Amino acid sequence: MTAPGTSALLIEPPPPRLAPPVTGDAGWPPRGGLRAVGADDPRGWLALALAIAALALLSSVTSLGNGFAYDDRWIIVENRHIHSLERSWHFFAETYWPNVRGAALYRPLTILLYSVQWVVGDGAPLVFHLVNVALYVAASVFVLWLALLCLPRGAAWVAAALFAVHPVHVEAVGNGVGQAELWTALVMVGATALYVRDRRQGLPLRRHTTRTLVELYILGLLIKENAIVLPALLAAAEWLLVDDRRPARERAAALFSLVVWMGLVAALFLWVRVTILEEIGGDVMHPSLMHLSDARRALLMLGVVPEFGRLFLWPARLYADYSPRQLPVHTTWHPDVLAGAGILVGALVLLVVLRRRAPAAAFGLAWLAISLAPVSNVLIPTGILLAERTLLVPSLGVALAAACATPWVLGKLKPAPRAVRLAAAGAFAAVLTLGASRSAERQYAWKDSDTVFLTLATDAPLNFKAHYTLGGMFFERKRPVEGEREWRYAIALMPGYYGVHADLAHKYREAHVCQAAIPRYEAALAVEPALPVSVAGLVACHLELAQWRRARVISRTAIADGFDRRFFIRTIEVADSALVANDSLDATNKWKGKVAKAKR
Repeated sequence: MTAPGTSALLIEPPPPRLAPPVTGDAGWPPRGGLRAVGADDPRGWLALALAIAALALLSSVTSLGNGFAYDDRWIIVENRHIHSLERSWHFFAETYWPNVRGAALYRPLTILLYSVQWVVGDGAPLVFHLVNVALYVAASVFVLWLALLCLPRGAAWVAAALFAVHPVHVEAVGNGVGQAELWTALVMVGATALYVRDRRQGLPLRRHTTRTLVELYILGLLIKENAIVLPALLAAAEWLLVDDRRPARERAAALFSLVVWMGLVAALFLWVRVTILEEIGGDVMHPSLMHLSDARRALLMLGVVPEFGRLFLWPARLYADYSPRQLPVHTTWHPDVLAGAGILVGALVLLVVLRRRAPAAAFGLAWLAISLAPVSNVLIPTGILLAERTLLVPSLGVALAAACATPWVLGKLKPAPRAVRLAAAGAFAAVLTLGASRSAERQYAWKDSDTVFLTLATDAPLNFKAHYTLGGMFFERKRPVEGEREWRYAIALMPGYYGVHADLAHKYREAHVCQAAIPRYEAALAVEPALPVSVAGLVACHLELAQWRRARVISRTAIADGFDRRFFIRTIEVADSALVANDSLDATNKWKGKVAKAKR
């Protein structure tokens, strides 16, 4: 209390409450508050970082022999715009995917980075993979930095080690375009560590840190749109990791400048994105998500939640793609959906329970949920149901939450016999060895596109996309019989996807087998009527078979539906000319031939 008549402003405010000194890990986490963490003891930090870097390098160095694979082909190899830096400023007004590929997205800084690497290496894939490995090592060390700010030293090292060897990261490292995920991880983890470093003991956020966070946010958004959730991650850190006992209103007022600037940056980014893409998403929707309401889409993704859990906790089986029927999808209630709902509810309850008992574990769960939100297909449908590359950043949350058990385990092992302690250490070493070896071996699956497609078809024989991509590879290799076989497998596995029907119809028409092409075109249009190329192909096939009336009817309908008038007016003229000539080959005009014969 202050003396009567004395202003409280003249009295020096009490210093922020510091965490109690470290006395050992056995009591972690304590009830009701934070304690000193690994960052409070900087001794040996370099040794810890070098050990993590070595684990990350062991897990990723085998990717250096890889070439360009899968999406690398269209985004890097065949995208001639990025093969020179002469028009680099144009990248900021163009889409990430070349327009001919259908998808769009907006990642100008990523494209600029690809262009620099292409020019430096004269198109050699080794340069891209060297950058990927370096980024992965750096990201793993950044994870250690963040973990040291919220966990004891031993637990922080465990979290970073689990992250460094996790096999689910292979796609982001082994595939050239996975680099966007690596840059995003660096930005998001680095920005969060900077924020926690300044605010960990309730101290004010320094001005230059605020400026750096806003700059990192801009860079992250221009690299990949997933970085838009960075403010939410910082809010979770403020709520769970910052030891500030001031009222919420005062804490928010102190962070007003950061909130305003990040809000303005996000709004400007979304405006630019919509201006260039003409929509907020820009991706080609995954076939399983087409024509679904928001509620059914959310229900479908609930059924995918157990697969997310498996990949985070036991990634023994890895695939280049996760699609039906290898990945079951459900738009009505099913046991898989109930299991997914149970996992989400359990995680939410655990977060609330751990908020005070183990803030770092709660933060890990919050990080997981927030960083998964952009690819959850709940807010905006994307081109994937699940992709391993998108799990790079979210997996940090799992590693943090799991590592929180380290001090408790060490406390239990301390009085145990030496043999038991050695066995426990050996078990953890075995986990790291298995993770690193699995990651290193899996890197070879991304050697080139042929390897990716063949591996996917072998590992996931019920995945429709495995056969779809493999069939496309066979057609490119001038092996049409095998290509047709694979695409028919894909149709059998997912008959409701128009793309395979349309592509196979085009191949039949190119081979002048229109009797087989017409049913495929009709199947594609039954699923997705707004396909002008398929309508044009269907009309061309009817003309080739001399089915003039049918070609004429379809052309008139296409004009009425708003398709390109010039092409279809021309086909109508061709059909009319043939009908005037009374071509008896027209199957729809056979009755005229019979009438003419009767008259004669």
